[in-house]
Amino acid sequence: MEFCSLGSGSSGNSFIVKNNQTVLMVDCGFGLKETIDRLKKYQIKPNDINAILLTHEHEDHIKGAFSLANKFQIPIYLSYGTYQMSHKKINDGYKIKFELINNFDSFMIDDISISPMPVPHDAREPLQYRFDCMDKSIAIMTDLGKITKHVEQKLSRINLLVLEFNHDEEMLKDSDYPASLKKRINGEYGHLENKESLKLLSSISHSELSWVIAAHLSEKNNKIELVKKMIFEVVDKHNSNIGVIDQDLGLEWIST
Repeated sequence: MEFCSLGSGSSGNSFIVKNNQTVLMVDCGFGLKETIDRLKKYQIKPNDINAILLTHEHEDHIKGAFSLANKFQIPIYLSYGTYQMSHKKINDGYKIKFELINNFDSFMIDDISISPMPVPHDAREPLQYRFDCMDKSIAIMTDLGKITKHVEQKLSRINLLVLEFNHDEEMLKDSDYPASLKKRINGEYGHLENKESLKLLSSISHSELSWVIAAHLSEKNNKIELVKKMIFEVVDKHNSNIGVIDQDLGLEWIST
């Protein structure tokens, strides 16, 4: 399988998982034109996308999803809660095929098995996803405030892990964010702090982990070099590669 990202951060998130001719988009947090432009960079035509999987209803994850799906007749997979919260943002004239996900049931899209993972986040019914095909696996894990046992179990024997490293606790504490926003970000239904992300990374098996990709970094309350250093200290002895998704530049194709 292959992975790339159109970008990740508070201004927009979108990820691509590919195997042979199967192309899956996870979230589409950029406008229609910008999404199409970003897809071109990775030699992806919108018509090539087999499905869009949504994690939750926040704007930085769904901004362009419905216009892209309508224009290119791409089915959207999502939880019922996400559907309920997103439906008011869908143009009445759009014709989109929605596939509702049962949160604990794996399903297939072509040759890729997809396992949804419910996570604690301040959305109606948020999910993250694990992808398996043959003997390869990719998991995308962003937008959660704390680690659960279910998440840890679902991340066993992963080859490529995309993991949120949203903020540094001290940088957030010293930032000019309002107290209410700080509380939300650092709460159990907010975003993962660097050290919490490392706890998760340390808890899973590294024997087959070839890539760790940091995602959803705060532009104001985190630093790329800090995140890389922290990850390196955990995975160095396992010879895992490290990447960081840039908000504007995304991340080039990686093969598992």
